Amino acid sequence: MPIIPMKQTVTVTKAGASDGWGKTAPGADITYKARVVEETNVVTNQAGEEAVASLRITFDKLPDITYDDAITYTNELGVTVKRPPVSIKVKRGMGGKPLITEVYV
Repeated sequence: MPIIPMKQTVTVTKAGASDGWGKTAPGADITYKARVVEETNVVTNQAGEEAVASLRITFDKLPDITYDDAITYTNELGVTVKRPPVSIKVKRGMGGKPLITEVYV
């Protein structure tokens, strides 16, 4: 059971195989329950540079999400956002188990 309510739904499209031309074909779609907050944040990306993110998505435990995936979220007004993650942060408990994962998009 999650430690915070997970009321929204997020679809993660896994990165598929390379098509030989330097692009990656879309892979399988996985749907997760999540907590999505639409806010503007300045975060540090995987290269150590500052980047602006418009969504903070909180997942329960440790979902299978990488920087090559595409995350799709549709809010209550029908606005759809589909982008790769800018930053992925895993928050662990005292025992070392992952409690939540924050993904900035």
